[in-house]
Amino acid sequence: MTADNISDRAAKQEGQLLALFTALGYGLFTLLPDSHSLMVAWPWVFIWQVTLILPILWFLQNLAYQRRIQLLGNGFDGVILLLLLGLGISGTFSEFPNQARWFGWAAVGGCAALYALNAWLRKRDRQQQLLQWLGYFTIVFIIWSLFLWLKDTIFPEYLRIQELSTQGFNIGLNHQNLEFRNWAPMGHQNYVAGFLLLSLPLLGALAWQGGNGDRWWRTRWFWLGGLGLGFVDLYSTNSRGGWLGLITILVIITPTIWQQWRQRSPWGQHWFFHPWIMGTGITLVMALFLFFTNSRLRRSLLALGKGYEGTELAYRWITSEAGWLMGWDHPLTGHGLGTVPLVYQRYRPVWAGREAELVFQLHNTPMQIWAELGLWGVASLLLLVGLLFYWLFQRHRWLDSLDGGDRPWVLALYAAFGGYAVLSVTDYQLDNISISGILIFELALLTTFIRTGLGQSPPPRTRFRYALTTVGIGLGIVLAIVLWLIPIQRAWQLSSQGFLALLEETPNWEQFTKKLTAAQELAPWEPYYPFQLGWNLGNRGLRGTETDRENQQSLMTQAIAEFNQGNRISPDQEFGHSNVAWLYLRTEPQGALYPFGRASQLVPAKRGNFLGLGLTLLYLNQESLGTEALTLEALRDPSFITSPLWRDPLLTPLYPRVLEALSDRYQALQTEFPVTNTTGRYARQVDAVLLWWKKDYAGAMAVLKDLPPQFQSAILQDLIEFEQKDFQAPTVPDLQDLRPDQLFLLAWGSAQNRPRLLQTAWSKATQETLPAHQMKDLLDSISDAEDPATRTDFDTWLRFKSPAVAVTFQRAGFGVLSRHIDGPQPVDFFVSNQNLVLSALFQDLWPSNIFLPDLDKSLEPDRQHLLTQLNLGLN
Repeated sequence: MTADNISDRAAKQEGQLLALFTALGYGLFTLLPDSHSLMVAWPWVFIWQVTLILPILWFLQNLAYQRRIQLLGNGFDGVILLLLLGLGISGTFSEFPNQARWFGWAAVGGCAALYALNAWLRKRDRQQQLLQWLGYFTIVFIIWSLFLWLKDTIFPEYLRIQELSTQGFNIGLNHQNLEFRNWAPMGHQNYVAGFLLLSLPLLGALAWQGGNGDRWWRTRWFWLGGLGLGFVDLYSTNSRGGWLGLITILVIITPTIWQQWRQRSPWGQHWFFHPWIMGTGITLVMALFLFFTNSRLRRSLLALGKGYEGTELAYRWITSEAGWLMGWDHPLTGHGLGTVPLVYQRYRPVWAGREAELVFQLHNTPMQIWAELGLWGVASLLLLVGLLFYWLFQRHRWLDSLDGGDRPWVLALYAAFGGYAVLSVTDYQLDNISISGILIFELALLTTFIRTGLGQSPPPRTRFRYALTTVGIGLGIVLAIVLWLIPIQRAWQLSSQGFLALLEETPNWEQFTKKLTAAQELAPWEPYYPFQLGWNLGNRGLRGTETDRENQQSLMTQAIAEFNQGNRISPDQEFGHSNVAWLYLRTEPQGALYPFGRASQLVPAKRGNFLGLGLTLLYLNQESLGTEALTLEALRDPSFITSPLWRDPLLTPLYPRVLEALSDRYQALQTEFPVTNTTGRYARQVDAVLLWWKKDYAGAMAVLKDLPPQFQSAILQDLIEFEQKDFQAPTVPDLQDLRPDQLFLLAWGSAQNRPRLLQTAWSKATQETLPAHQMKDLLDSISDAEDPATRTDFDTWLRFKSPAVAVTFQRAGFGVLSRHIDGPQPVDFFVSNQNLVLSALFQDLWPSNIFLPDLDKSLEPDRQHLLTQLNLGLN
């Protein structure tokens, strides 16, 4: 056998089995329902880790047989080199190196997949096979997405609405609500939109090339049908970034498509049908259509001209600000991949209020790259974008040399990149296998087309021993990665077993503690394990599941130790500080001082933190500072003044002082901000409620009248009129036309219809049935107020006799934010003691204060003044 024959035979070795398994893994994590969340659950985390090792082995096998690396060429390899350098530097110098390496090696797997695929695509028939495969896969994705969305989201909600309609409620299905947008199968509507933006242009190119003489699954009508379903799927996501990306795609492809029509039509030479004129016109029509038919997109675009205050853009504005500060703090190294959830609250701006308290990504790809990789990441991103534009403008050098059937693919690829680039400014999705995978497919295809158009040949083969040495080094690196991953995967498996022990009919606490402790020893850099241990043990102790008081104390002591361990590993998460502080408050108040202070510093506007700090200071006999902390709690959460907690003997003497300080501060805010300012209006609205609460009805009405009509609280006016005996019950044919507060006021004066009115009011306010025990509490309490022996007027009853309700706050998304979802969803140890009627039926009495930047900027000196006096050593 000649050397040439051996060489040809070696060239045919493509690692096809490894390629197939890599493709199967990609398909699995694209179509698996809620795949992005399951990626952080056992055993799926193990499966996708194996999926990412496969392309590295595929790349090394190709190198062993072919003895060459097929470079991307034309500058694109520089992007990969800069990225790999950035990963190495950030992984070495990161504050959290293990997290950075965990995500960094996954990025290396993606780079290996890019080069392995790039080598496989050297033949044109393979390029066509891949493009057709992507087309078929996209259609499967679209059908599967719509099926899951309809089955799991729309139909159940439709049945719920039908059931409520039988009870007299007229509720429609609002597509604007987040929970009704198409999440399937990836777990979030923005991921679905991102995948479609990258895929739909390929379907369009397939439709453009489809021949009517082919089999039906290759005809133009088949691809057009898939494209139409794709637009329906994209619409069902209601993604603003998706719509903006679609408009961008139209801007890119319309002139070219119109140019093709012009060449075939007798009218095509008229100036009116110039591609750019018609392309611009069609795009504007599409943009206007989306603007007027999609209220979510319309609100966001209008908000751009009015600032971000109180808009849906606030969330992304906050996260982008935090990301900029993160990158600016470590510009040369970044914080490392995967570290955003760990350090985000350290950089979250104080003016963010209660918006965007927690994130696991910054919802802005350039900002995420800047925050995690610093200048290295930004340089690689800018180089990639620059190269894409350069070769677009240099298309005369290579595009005309391509086969005529390949040119539509180039247009489709550029359109896909352009559309996705717009969405990437509103979301970060590179950690999603589905998105990063299709980006790899398309980048490999585009670089292959450029090389083909420029007539570039594969590089020559290197000597066998050099190739073998390189492969050996690569396998050594893979082995090191695997050895590093084994204890992490074992820890994940053990923790999953521990959490399953809690789901047994009788929770096996011994098994849970043993497994979680072992997991923590295997992966001591993971804060999730000590946080889950601390919360579960602490919750068990606090909820009184042990009859032995000594055992309860022991549980809370263990929980405190675990929380402190988690706080040492991840010192910038408010969750660990606030919850351990509430445990300290039960056992050792002095120990609660620092964690409450740190929690208040990290998320100043969060309910309960300044309350906990105030209670701690009162227990330590620092009444003046305690009153200051309680005032800060009430300033950011004015409804706190209505809490039955003030009936506690410890707090009752301080109540008048807090009320006075609160009124004075809101008067100052009214002087500081005019009524035209959002915070100025808010201060006046709160001041009116405070005056009503103190029974200064004339003062409350005077403040209300100074507000624009649309900001005058109808609920507050009803309450004032009712307490002044001027309330006129609305005369309406249907109770469903009344607000919950009006229904309750009617119930107060109608003993015969009271249960029905209370139930209707509660259902309207919460869209749930009033629990039987709370119905009984309300009926008994109102009956006592009507009893001649204990008669109480309405205003006194509402302020001092209304039933109390203990409200706890779940840490929504705790698992996803921690990148682990095997364990239970924690609930804050802080228990909010609320007035049942005011919190449920009169909840709109207090104006929304989730995002009021001017308010939080104004209150920040007050917070800093208190924390400075405590001298806790906070940075």
